[in-house]
Amino acid sequence: MTEALGRTLPGRRQRRRFRDAVLHLVLLTASVAFTFPFLWMLFTALKTPAELLQGTAAFFPSVPQWSNFVTAVTVIPFLMYLKNSLIVVILVMLGTLFSATTAAYAFARLEWKGRDLWFVVMLATLMIPIQVILIPTYILYAHIGWLGTRLPLIVPAFFGGGAAFYIFMLRQFFKGIPKELSESAIIDGANHFQIFGRIMLPLSRPALITVMLFTFMGAWNDFFGPLIFLSNPDHWTLALGLRAFQLQYGGRFDLMMAAAILMVIPTLLIFFFAQKSFIEGITFTGIKG
Repeated sequence: MTEALGRTLPGRRQRRRFRDAVLHLVLLTASVAFTFPFLWMLFTALKTPAELLQGTAAFFPSVPQWSNFVTAVTVIPFLMYLKNSLIVVILVMLGTLFSATTAAYAFARLEWKGRDLWFVVMLATLMIPIQVILIPTYILYAHIGWLGTRLPLIVPAFFGGGAAFYIFMLRQFFKGIPKELSESAIIDGANHFQIFGRIMLPLSRPALITVMLFTFMGAWNDFFGPLIFLSNPDHWTLALGLRAFQLQYGGRFDLMMAAAILMVIPTLLIFFFAQKSFIEGITFTGIKG
């Protein structure tokens, strides 16, 4: 029996190594496929206009034109667009975290009449396209004098605007935290604000980082909102500014790709540094009930 077991273990190790090798090969192939568009953007941004006319015959630039990045940020007020985007993104992230966490805590831990019904109503808003409420929202902002300002892009975030999915995700995470912690805090004299700030939020760090990452990507790449509500070019965000850049320099693909890469880099950096917490937040939210 011992000899049979000795012959079986090496076979299992070989099968496991073969399976791992095939899995890594598949993942490596998939990573190359997903990375290729970004590499194409980078190589295009480093080409000369003459190399662009050669199409795929000159995939790699002969002499990288790093000056294209400098040109891309000087032919348009790139820094002004960047500042406007950061203002909107930071305030939207703060507003979304405030509204989503408080609403999720109320749905997860507080007992109040109609809680489950309103939770279903909140989830139902996920099925309403933005185009359905665009005209009433536009008329509302016109009556209160917010058109042409950043307020329509920022203020709704502090009241749960567009945060239904984040409220649902945080509610699931909060429900997975043992109630014994809250009950012990109540026995010690803590109120709900103290429980929320000292127990729930610290234990929900992965979920909060996930919400921040999703909110950043949504606000950073938002084109529809600024297009509708921002009429002053001095308030344009990067997404809207790059559209104007495309209309003006549509034939200069090298400059267009350089500007696009500069806009993508912040998202890549944030995801790179927050990917561990992001994966934990998604995993734990899916497991906890």
